[in-house]
Amino acid sequence: MFFKRTKSSGVTQEIRVRRCYGCGAILQDLDPNEVGYVPKEKFESGEDTLCERCYKLRHYSTYKKTPDFNMDYVAILSDAKAENALVVYVLNAFCLTGSLLDGIGKYLSDNVLVVVNKRDVLPRAYSDDFLKKYVTLKLKPEGITPKDILLTSTSKGVNIDQMMEDINKLRNGKNVYFIGAYQVGKSSLINSLLKEFHNTTEKMITTSPYPGTTLDVISIPLDNESYIYDTPGIYNPKSIVSFIEPEIVKYVIPRNEIRPERYPTKDGQSFLMSNLCRIDYVKGPKCDFTFYKSNDVTIERCKISKAESTFDSLSRNQSLRFKTNKVHSIKDLVKTSFEIKENVPYRIRIVGLGFFDFIGSDQVIDVYAPQGVRLIAEKNEVPQAE
Repeated sequence: MFFKRTKSSGVTQEIRVRRCYGCGAILQDLDPNEVGYVPKEKFESGEDTLCERCYKLRHYSTYKKTPDFNMDYVAILSDAKAENALVVYVLNAFCLTGSLLDGIGKYLSDNVLVVVNKRDVLPRAYSDDFLKKYVTLKLKPEGITPKDILLTSTSKGVNIDQMMEDINKLRNGKNVYFIGAYQVGKSSLINSLLKEFHNTTEKMITTSPYPGTTLDVISIPLDNESYIYDTPGIYNPKSIVSFIEPEIVKYVIPRNEIRPERYPTKDGQSFLMSNLCRIDYVKGPKCDFTFYKSNDVTIERCKISKAESTFDSLSRNQSLRFKTNKVHSIKDLVKTSFEIKENVPYRIRIVGLGFFDFIGSDQVIDVYAPQGVRLIAEKNEVPQAE
């Protein structure tokens, strides 16, 4: 069924079309393979709802369409640049490096609003001011100087109204293009906007291929002359999120505020994060490792001498809450060695999975991660909020 009759005591009953508030598709309960499908019980409830596709997008389920940054995206961004449209570049506060799209800067105009989503998953003591400065620093090599950097949280409803206010101020009556890597939270931002959206035009929200491309883009009318274009999330090979199965992404990406975990550490110890990563403290004095990762990701500590057998056992363990089926043994991971000489705070990032902090002091640390996942060792200069 595509239509819903509203209750009426009169001779006639009103028939109205119900649409998904995520993509604008007409809701139906007949064919799961067609757009706008919702289960029968949801359809008959009469409540505003998301179609199954948008629901799965929002809840990190099995839907995954992650195109590379290819000529289709170049075509879209070329149109945006030609008209000096506003580009809303969405990043993930927890994984900024995994959010950044290499080479995208040259395709953007100077009219860019950067939205750093999921601010609420970082510890409250983490400085907002530093976060913005860090984003600015990371965007600089791409030549991107945003008009503004806005920190948001869709789950908490933080700065959603401010985002719409910034969009209306910066777009100058022109189109708006939302872009971002896979799983940065772009779809949840769009859904938050749509919940408050009032379409005053005669145009409908649609999902269709962008002209001249194969990419399905959600078009949301802002007025009779302009739209918000929501593009698909872009595959980013340097993030572990693009390596793992879609059904376990929800465990790896934090859904609530991170609880840092501190481990007193001495050389000869190893830390295993499910079967996704192994960290060996090969050489160095006693120190503390403080891990920042999803609360769903558990850490198992053992001696380096037993790390290989323990890791391989984890990879075979069917009772784990989650693990990737793409890693069967430690041989499926690639080792990177870091030599830390300076006696200063350091941070090692496993892009997409998290990071850990420690005080540097003539150490050797080996990190095993999937092929292509970026590992970064950097001085940790993060100030804490007062």
